[in-house]
Parts: sequence; C-alpha cells; structure tokens
Amino acid sequence: MAVCTTCSDDHKYYVGDIGTEIIVDTCTDITQATVTDLNVEKPDGTDVVWHGSIFETTKIRYVVQQGDFDQAGEYMLQAYVEIVGWRGRGNVTSFKVNSVFV
Repeated sequence: MAVCTTCSDDHKYYVGDIGTEIIVDTCTDITQATVTDLNVEKPDGTDVVWHGSIFETTKIRYVVQQGDFDQAGEYMLQAYVEIVGWRGRGNVTSFKVNSVFV
C-alpha cells in the first residue's frame, strides 16, 4: 500500500496556534486502520508523534494542540498507518510555522 501526503499551501500557520486542522490524504482506504499517526520533525530536530483519526476514508485528521506549534520554521511531516497485515509510512512533506506578525 502506498501512502501519499499532501498539505495545503494556501494556509499560513503561526507559533502558538491551537485548534488548526491538519489533514493528510493517504490516497488509499484506511477505514480499517488501527493506528493513524503523523510523525513530525520540528525545526530544531525534535521528533514527535501526533495521534490522528480517520477522516473520510483516505485521510488522517489531527487538531493542533497547545505546544504543537511552539517553534517557527519548517516542520517535516510523515503519515504512519497500521492495518492488519500491513504497516508503513507515507511520503514526507513539510509546512512552515511562522513567527507571530509575519
């Protein structure tokens, strides 16, 4: 199973934002998935896991929590899915989190 990742280039993210939806399309049916995570590398190299949920049939949805956008810079993001008999990662994508007033 191939997992692809897309992010919207139309939206700007800012340090301190909460409640923002991050939606990643895996391009395949993940309705039977038991794990739908987003592996994230923050600008300082810190790795974190954001535990998403299934959205529609092919997407992972995550709502940004306090502390998630705590650094300005480039965030690397990769979907991780587990389905009975298969587990794997998607393509890496990135998005920018801006300093306030940028």
